[in-house]
Amino acid sequence: MPLAPSNLRRHKVALAIAFLILGLGSIVATRMATADGTTNYPAASLAAPTDQAALIARGKYLVTAADCQPCHTGPGHAPFTGGLIMNTPFGGLATPNITPDKATGIGNWSDEDFYNALHYGIAPGRTWLVFPRFLYPGMPYTSYTKLSRADVMAIKAYLFSLAPQHVQPTPSSLKFPFNQRPVLLGWRILFFRAGPMHMNPAWDDQMKNGAYLTEALGHCAECHTPRNIMAAMETGAWLAGSPIDAFYAPNISSDKTYGVGGWSQADLVAYLHDDGNLSKGSPYGPMGDMTDHSTSLIPVSDVVDIANYLQHETKPQHTPPPPAVANGAASAKAGEIVYQANCSGCHGQTGGGMPPRMVPNLAGNDSIVSGPANNVIGAVLSGLGTWHGGPAMPSFATALSDQQIADVANYVRTAWGNKGTASATPAQVMALRGIAVVPYSADEASDRLGCPRITAAGGADSVADPGNGLLNAYQGVTASTLPNRTGALINAVRAGNSTISNADLMNTLVAAYCPVAAHTPGLSLAAKRLAVKDFMAASWPLVTAH
Repeated sequence: MPLAPSNLRRHKVALAIAFLILGLGSIVATRMATADGTTNYPAASLAAPTDQAALIARGKYLVTAADCQPCHTGPGHAPFTGGLIMNTPFGGLATPNITPDKATGIGNWSDEDFYNALHYGIAPGRTWLVFPRFLYPGMPYTSYTKLSRADVMAIKAYLFSLAPQHVQPTPSSLKFPFNQRPVLLGWRILFFRAGPMHMNPAWDDQMKNGAYLTEALGHCAECHTPRNIMAAMETGAWLAGSPIDAFYAPNISSDKTYGVGGWSQADLVAYLHDDGNLSKGSPYGPMGDMTDHSTSLIPVSDVVDIANYLQHETKPQHTPPPPAVANGAASAKAGEIVYQANCSGCHGQTGGGMPPRMVPNLAGNDSIVSGPANNVIGAVLSGLGTWHGGPAMPSFATALSDQQIADVANYVRTAWGNKGTASATPAQVMALRGIAVVPYSADEASDRLGCPRITAAGGADSVADPGNGLLNAYQGVTASTLPNRTGALINAVRAGNSTISNADLMNTLVAAYCPVAAHTPGLSLAAKRLAVKDFMAASWPLVTAH
């Protein structure tokens, strides 16, 4: 039964009052914090330097330790001007400009504004008239809340010493209702409490420093702790490991079997500060970005403190890898063939890597056996950069099938004494194609359609890449331009390979057109398959006529 107008007005007023009470309650709840106490911080964080130059230097150190620049520097952007899109389960979240530009950055923020942002996750301004501008927890204020006020002000001093950069914000693409900041109200009430760290009074200043760097500045838990369906960290599984992009941030708790408790301190310090070694491997993917811009740039004594804290004072998390799939042994055996053909030339017949430090080892490398097989799969799909001047690892996303990538992952996780499991599946590889940075012809949409694999020389189960970007010939094609594009591509491929057979030429055309069909909006998978079939039927006469 519909409400009468007078009742409807009363309900609207009551609803508004309820929201206001909840909003105020959230502010109060999230601002209830233990006062800064000397037992909760290392000594260096309690008193801000009185000299401005020293204050800025302290702030620069803290910004480096907090790894702020990579997140606040998107593709083609100057440092700290934002523009990076963070992929979340709720859509894309763009990072903001944090230079002191008054129009597009934080130049108008007061000390209190800045402190509120880092400590309470609240930016200046209002939304929906009464609600504060809650920050999305992609900004790790859930960890930064543990920073001392003196250090927050030092961070502000450094950022405000930078040259202002006028850069218009990159739009986010969060889905409704998550693009409405007041929706964060309930999340904050459930999952966020502001306040300092609570350290063991018996810890010396080095252990406090390690805890502070790990929990507050380094915010290691933000990546290495699994999250619930509401994207809040599961506190009972602190540092137990979690997926991140196409990779997996492994267990870094003090557990001696599955965490870093069993590592030597020298290996852990080398991993964080010196780009790894041929014992435990090297950081890569998101972890590589972090070490490049953060832990490798702070004093090694700080990294020793981090290692001591992780190895001795964190709760051990027992996280055995997932069970092997039913055909895991057979898959790993097939993976040995894939490994010898594609990987052994750099990583070695027995996974030892290439000395002195040119290609990392796979044997004994905890990051490839911890948790699910994401780290092997992600590296194979995306490729990796160089290590100390060694060769870069290319992407094998177009060259290897989902089954082959699952097979080689299962092999390296179980070979040479590695204690992982043969748990990788083709479905897992396909899912990670949707997240990994891969060529257009090898992403999840193309993979789902069954687009041909592409290798340098071709073969019985792959198409030879004709080079010169010819496989991109159909980008932006329309129905009216398709025949002309096909004729031009045929001529270009034959010009580079006059002896190519009609069958191989047809396969090349399909390899070029299939990804375009895969990404055509509004078509079902069956309709995309029909489009490829129709393309083949229309193209075959052109192939045989040339």
